[in-house]
Parts: sequence; C-alpha cells; structure tokens
Amino acid sequence: MFKNNIVDLVKKLRAETSVSQENLANYIWVSRLTYISVENWKREFKKEEVEKISDFFEKPMNYFLEEKKEKKKEDKNRKLKDLILYIAKNFKSKESLWKTMLNKLLYFSDFNYYEWTWNSISWATYKKLLYWPVPDNITEILDEMLEDWEIAIKKEKNHDFYTQKIVVLDENIDFGVFEETDKINSQKKENYTPYEDLPSSRKIVDDVLTRYENWTARSLSDLSHEDTPYKVVKNYGDVINPTHVFYRSKSFIVNHHNLENEIYE
Repeated sequence: MFKNNIVDLVKKLRAETSVSQENLANYIWVSRLTYISVENWKREFKKEEVEKISDFFEKPMNYFLEEKKEKKKEDKNRKLKDLILYIAKNFKSKESLWKTMLNKLLYFSDFNYYEWTWNSISWATYKKLLYWPVPDNITEILDEMLEDWEIAIKKEKNHDFYTQKIVVLDENIDFGVFEETDKINSQKKENYTPYEDLPSSRKIVDDVLTRYENWTARSLSDLSHEDTPYKVVKNYGDVINPTHVFYRSKSFIVNHHNLENEIYE
C-alpha cells in the first residue's frame, strides 16, 4: 500500500527537479486535469502510475510504499516466492522475464539442486505442460506477489514488440531461502551424506542464470523438453518426478559424481 503522504512526496520530487504537472501527467499517461485532481486529493494514484513515477524520478518503488509487515509465517509458498525474487533480481538477459522464461529457470534451479541433495530449493511440485515444466499454481503465486507489492511487471518496447519483466520492489530483500536450505542439506541424515564439494544453493541458481542468460525463451523451452525428468512423463498435467534427475543424459548432469550413473544418451 502507498504511503499516506505519497502526494506530498511526488510534489516534493517535482519541485526539486523543476518538473511541471503537465510533463509528469504526460509521462504517466493521464491528462493534466486528472493529475491535478490527484494532487488535490480528489483521486488516488493507480499502481501503474506510481510505477511510472518511480521510473521517471529514478526512485525505487519502496520509496512510495509503506514498510511491509512481517511475512506470513504460514505462507507455504514462501520459499518459491523467494526463489522467484532472487531470479528476477539477478537475471541479466535482455529476454522478457515473465512466465515463459521464469518457469524454466525455476525448473533448472530446483532440479539441478535436487541432483546434488535429493531436495529442491523451493519445495515446489512441478508439472509437465505442453511448452515447459511449471511449478504448480504458479499463476496464483505470481498474482499474490503482485497483490502484496513484492513484484511489479514492467513493459519495455523492444523494436516492434513489448517485453515484460518482473521488477523486485523491495531493494533490501533478505534471501533466507538459501541459508535455510543449505543448513538442512549440509547435515548428515539416515541414508544421506552430503558431498564434501556440495555447492551452495545460491551458487547453483547463479550458475543457471549465467548459463542461460543469452538463451531465448524458445530455445530454453526446447532444452527442457530433452531433460529426462520432463521427457519421461507421459501425460501433460502430470507431476514431474524429481528423482529422474539421476537418469539424466550427460549434457544435463551437473553433479559430476553422477556421471558414472548415466543411463540415457
């Protein structure tokens, strides 16, 4: 939710930069009269208008937002949300980062980590869809993040078409998902001893982001179709079994200890 004094904040920014009401109104795609009604407290700013104002004055969105309350402890999707935020904040590609690209980056991050630890980072359940593997209920989860002001969608014109990118609104976010995940998987358990050279979950995600930063969404989609866990699922909509990472072909294996277990060519 916006700060109670958001109108005063915008007025102050206009005064400091000598920006007229008309110029700012044009930038956020409203009439001057509409903009004046906002400054006179007769109308509220809309979310997309504040996003444009944030971009215009080069201020982070949280400059205009109330401080967030403590995250809900019972949010069963918190780990997946944190992973989405980390990917959105650190993916450097020129490609759109919306559902098409995001789903595949999440998939490779979680399944590559599973290959090392028998656990995923986000604990999400993935399903096989026609064009890509996808975390269950991803649409609802992204909608929740939009409603909670954790992310926004920024449209950018790229030649003759627009790209959509996830923008992280909290600049000081704490990615506790990695520390918690690594702590759990660094401990010996029954029938499980962690590798001495076990990479951190953050490093595995960073490797995924670096490896695919120059790939298109289409090429990454084609690649995911050839990965064994996706490939062996018979029906669209069925759950992808993560244990099938241990039967990956050589080009997909990330844990060098598993090379000797290769089955599929």
